[in-house]
Amino acid sequence: NLVFRCSSLTHIKIPSSTTSIGNHAFERCSSLTQITIPLSVTSMRDYAFSECSTLTHIAIPSLVTSIGDSAFLSCKKLTQITFKIPSHITSITTKLLKIVHH
Repeated sequence: NLVFRCSSLTHIKIPSSTTSIGNHAFERCSSLTQITIPLSVTSMRDYAFSECSTLTHIAIPSLVTSIGDSAFLSCKKLTQITFKIPSHITSITTKLLKIVHH
């Protein structure tokens, strides 16, 4: 499911036809500072944005129901995750919260 491992990518706008962000999709995009996730996305899989070390904020669309294990592993500058209202989240792993505060 790996989409990139692009260390020079700074911004990504995910297409509106996307419904799921796959396992390891943007892993190791170490220069990524901005991600635009469309309202059509309903799930973010394991390690989706792991090692995006310059990412500081991410907005989770309201239709997302699940966020996989370690979705933000080693996102060392991530200080804010915003859940758009009304949020339909039904599944967040404890690993996600542990990683954010790591």
